[in-house]
Amino acid sequence: MLFRSELKKLVLLPAIIGFVALCIVLNTVIAITGYNDYSSNYKAETVNIFEGLKTSEIAETYIRKYDITGENAENIRNKYEKLQPVIDEKAANGDALSNYFGEQTYYRHGMLFKIMFMAIIAESCLLALFTALISVTYENLRGTEHIISTTKVGRRVLRTKLFASLTAAIALTALILGVSLCVFFLRFNFSGVWNDNVSSMFNYAVNEYGKPFMTWQSFTVEGYLWATIGITFGLVVCFCLLGYAAGVFVRNGYGAFIATALVVGITFLAKVLFPIGSVSRAILGLTPIWLWKNSGEWFTDGGADIIWANFESLGLFVSFTVLSFIAFIATKIYKRRELL
Repeated sequence: MLFRSELKKLVLLPAIIGFVALCIVLNTVIAITGYNDYSSNYKAETVNIFEGLKTSEIAETYIRKYDITGENAENIRNKYEKLQPVIDEKAANGDALSNYFGEQTYYRHGMLFKIMFMAIIAESCLLALFTALISVTYENLRGTEHIISTTKVGRRVLRTKLFASLTAAIALTALILGVSLCVFFLRFNFSGVWNDNVSSMFNYAVNEYGKPFMTWQSFTVEGYLWATIGITFGLVVCFCLLGYAAGVFVRNGYGAFIATALVVGITFLAKVLFPIGSVSRAILGLTPIWLWKNSGEWFTDGGADIIWANFESLGLFVSFTVLSFIAFIATKIYKRRELL
């Protein structure tokens, strides 16, 4: 009964409903305004670009470009040394021979996995943050927290609020994601490419110097889409935990939001203070805000900043573990505070 009440309170809140509607409208505009010219070069000749590709050359290009030395340079070399067997397997399997969208591949792939998903992930994570903050600080804002805290149920209400926040965030993310992708695929027809490989010769890395789109596992377009959706929901859970912990620690909704914004902002800005290829910079790249920023590179080798394989999965695991621990500590402190 309490869970249902908390969940209903969140999903029917006018501010939440308005935010979800605004997100869907924004994503619809992104899809509709996207360039959609079906190129006549769709069936262009394909070449197995992975045959003879040496990943060590990519590593050395990064090292020269950013003037990286010492241990940081070795970190980059080690990553690309581990990538070489993957590339050899791609060459043997002919992953690059998929047409995908031909010469339109980079643009259309980027429209979906870079532009559209960056918007969806940002919206969903903000929504998760808001639902957790609103749920945890609701009684404080209404001035009824002291009444709730004196009841037997009040001492364990935080767990219910967390589960309600997670449920609401996941459900509303599914709504935003579902509607947005439906509109996108009505605008851009992907029906003929679902079984093509994302490492097609026509695709290349985001914001890079033209290197191939190299994934650590072999992905079809459909498989890559589902994997991206999975990481998206994982980030939603992380931001919900972040909002929950901030709300419990600070208690005031506005103060908790400011505290969260400061933490996220500092994490985002601090990365540039460390040299490229360093472990410190790579660790900051595993934080939720940087996982969002690098969402177009998920499941790939990434850039010089990234020194570990499958950084998105590693980052999600680390973020979830750390934020779960912080949320647990926050709950313990809250219960102790109430008993004083």
